[in-house]
Formats: sequence, structure tokens, C-alpha cells
Amino acid sequence: MDWIGLNADVERILTKHYTPGRNGSIKGVTIHHMGGNLSIDGCYSTWQTREASAHYAVQADGTIGQLVNDWDTAWACANAWANSNTISIEHANDRFGPWTVNDTVLDQGAHLVAAICRKYGLGRPEWMVNVFPHSHWSATDCPGELAGSQNAEYMARAQAWYDEMGGGAAPQPTPAPQPTPAPSVGIPDLRYRVRTANGVLPEMVDHTDTGGSGDDYAGDGSPILYLAIDMPGWYQVRTQRQGWLPRVNKYDINDLEDGCAGDGSPITAVRCYYETQDPDATGWLGIEYSVANVGEGFLADMIDLDDTSGCGDDYAGNGGMVSAFRARLVRL
Repeated sequence: MDWIGLNADVERILTKHYTPGRNGSIKGVTIHHMGGNLSIDGCYSTWQTREASAHYAVQADGTIGQLVNDWDTAWACANAWANSNTISIEHANDRFGPWTVNDTVLDQGAHLVAAICRKYGLGRPEWMVNVFPHSHWSATDCPGELAGSQNAEYMARAQAWYDEMGGGAAPQPTPAPQPTPAPSVGIPDLRYRVRTANGVLPEMVDHTDTGGSGDDYAGDGSPILYLAIDMPGWYQVRTQRQGWLPRVNKYDINDLEDGCAGDGSPITAVRCYYETQDPDATGWLGIEYSVANVGEGFLADMIDLDDTSGCGDDYAGNGGMVSAFRARLVRL
């Protein structure tokens, strides 16, 4: 498990029974138990056939699997706010009551809680502050003894791991950290194009129009119908006709099926997520992007799924018809 980057030991992303994106921002962690000793593959098979899911699963040997991406909404808590604003972790445990977990699962789950709190700036793990039992959100016995006899140990380890990872005051003296090497290469260029009713517009490179117009955005004042972005990661759009469309990870404005995002009706919102390919060389990168509606100015910048204005939306747009889009990569 990559505790810093939150890259799980095993990735088995579900193809259904979750909601792409979030209607809120990550504000906490919700703790669950499996009510049995399921493997990651077992969780995957179960959630592919029933309307439930969680972001992570910790199996009995401590292996951690990711089944729903952090930026998506798992169907875990039977509570819309909790699903939209927390990350859910399932823990393998006894097949029958009292629903305890073994020490390996307890420690790995606690370590994952600490890593999530550190990654998303939630602060030191605290029960009922930024770490919650499933039973807090809905009527259930879940997460068993992780909310009972094993809770104190679970939270003590989560806090110790958080401190050790540098999220708070370390419990023991540690060597002075070495300076982080400066990135060895510059920030890559970002290329993107749009199509309107007037046709395909010239390619943009960051905030520069290669067609020579002098504009720092892609658009001609009319509604944008299709968007294509050349980057590792994904992007998606919401349209007047169909709402949110599937994510796209290709770049071909002329391939209206797979190479760009859109359905021929006006785009009303855009959501993007950049996946850094070589952080040692470039540093961690994100995509900074913004939209403007027909006849209006640009809205607040987004960086990946975070609105810099603090409104909590994970997309750029306010429901109007988007007529301009601009983007570039930035270091996080």
C-alpha cells in the first residue's frame, strides 16, 4: 500500500453500483465491517451484483483493495450526505457476532484512516469528528466491535500512524527530514480543443490559442458542444440533453463517440482529474480549469475536483450554457 499517494495493494474498480463524482467534498471517513471474512475479490463479486459498494476493503491478511475511486461516491452508508462527503472502508471480520477484526486488519485499517486524513487535510483522526461508524448515519450494527470493544485501540493506532506520517506531532524524535528534490523537468503542456455549432476551433496549448486569435481560452461565444483534452487521467461533461456523460480519456475532437466528451447539445459543466505520471520528475500535478457561460465571465478555477472558491462543487459550471473553457497544468 502506498500510504502517501493512497494507491491500494489491489485495484478492482467496480463497473456499477456507485455514482461517478461527488456532490460534496471529502470531510471524513466512515468505518464498516463486512459481517464476514470476505476477500477483495469477494467484495467485488458481491458489489457487482447488489446495489452497495465502498471505496476500500481490508481483507484478513491486511491486503487493501480499492473498489471505488476516492473522487466517486460509494453506495455505503444509506445516507446521501455521508456517501457524498466521506470515504468508506470495509474491514474483514468474524463470520458471526461479536464481529471483531483480527489485529492485522485493525492495524491496516487504522493506517488507512490516517493516510486518508493526511491526504485530504482532515486533521488528526478523531472519533465522531472526522471518523464515523456506519451506525452513525443509519440504523445498523455495522461496524461491529470497531465501534465497541476495539474502538479505542483502532483510534489510538490511527492517531499514532497519523503522527508518524507527519500529519501531527510525532510521538518519538525523528531524524530531520531531507529537503525534497526540486522537479527535474518543467510542467508539461496541456492541449485541448472544442467544437461548437460553427465547427472545430483551433487547438489550445495551456492558455494560448494556436490559431493566433490571442484568446486565452477555447470558445467562440456560442455554446460548446464537444470538448477534448489530451492528458493522462479523465474528463467528463454534463449536457443539456443527457446530464453527466461517461468519462473520457482519449483526445480526438473528430471522434464523437470515444475521442471527446459531449452529445451535440450545449455543455453545462465540466469535471477533470489529472493523473501524475512521474511525480519524481515533475512533482505532483493537477489540472487547473475554468468555464464561462454565454455572455458571462469565467467562474472560479477548479484544480482537479476541488473548487478554489470553496463552494464544495467538484466540477466547473453553474448550469448555464458553457461558451468558453481554459485549462493548464499546475503543481499541487
